[in-house]
Amino acid sequence: HPYIYKITFATANESSALVIRPFSEKGTLKDLIYKAKPKDPFLKKYCNPKKIQGLELQQIKIYGRQILEVLKFLHEKGFPYGHLHSANVMLDGDTCKLLDLENSLLGLPSFYRSYFSQFRKIN
Repeated sequence: HPYIYKITFATANESSALVIRPFSEKGTLKDLIYKAKPKDPFLKKYCNPKKIQGLELQQIKIYGRQILEVLKFLHEKGFPYGHLHSANVMLDGDTCKLLDLENSLLGLPSFYRSYFSQFRKIN
């Protein structure tokens, strides 16, 4: 799918998995929002609230549509994706591409699991 970021190499065994993707100079959607460089340390990138900037309405429309299209594609294929957040959306030019699709295959809990588990009726 054009909105899924490619994997260069992947391997797994009984106790671990390794996934390698190409490095992106532009970084993730979170990097764009925080005006951060992908190679900077985490605390330097994301712990200064003065650097945070919003996105332009046109960017929100384009990125939002691309994310919804890939989520619809995954849903139609019966593939669960529970790790949607700005750090899992890679920017490739003016295109958003989802990362970490393998998390559900590896049995990792959803990013939002702690929020869902508060509700008794949701299994």
